[in-house]
Amino acid sequence: MMNQTQYIARKLGQRLRAARRERGMTLQALGTAAGLSAAFLSRVERGEAATSIANLIEISSCLGVPLRDLFEDSNQAYVPKQYTLSRRADRPATAAISAGDYEFYRLTDDLPDPHMAGFLLEFPEGGTEDVPLLSHEGEEMLYLLEGRMEFQIGGDRFTLEPGDCVHFKCEAPHMGRNIGTGPARMLMLVSPSHLADHPSV
Repeated sequence: MMNQTQYIARKLGQRLRAARRERGMTLQALGTAAGLSAAFLSRVERGEAATSIANLIEISSCLGVPLRDLFEDSNQAYVPKQYTLSRRADRPATAAISAGDYEFYRLTDDLPDPHMAGFLLEFPEGGTEDVPLLSHEGEEMLYLLEGRMEFQIGGDRFTLEPGDCVHFKCEAPHMGRNIGTGPARMLMLVSPSHLADHPSV
């Protein structure tokens, strides 16, 4: 039987495939634009491969669709509102999306003209040492809630303890990994607004 994480990955893949086909794009064309292989994108669309937030931002940018459209029911009408509320008790119903070394939950919903997107990242114990550096447009603010993380920005490496916060320009190559003896949980805010409306990396 399909578990909740697999179900969410399948739904995400279906939305990606629908958006790509609506725009008349082949997997090869989307892969070339996003810097990803067509084979990998095919597995993501089938719900068989995990992908990162950075990849989702890049894919949605190439498709010209809001990032939020990949996370919400496309049959549900979007009604703008002046606030959003994400209750902890409701979060398990929105299964985490696997991104390889970590899982993430989208915390922010939709506001008119949003200026940021928020995520809860969860890193299991025993993170790999070979974590690739990422570089993309925008800014990130990371606040460590639990655990111990090693973070690298450019040539600088440092350790984050609970309560530590780092804010940086995403053009600088960066990565993070869990170096603690248990899971690590981190709040991530991403800006600017087009990451939520018309995202690009």
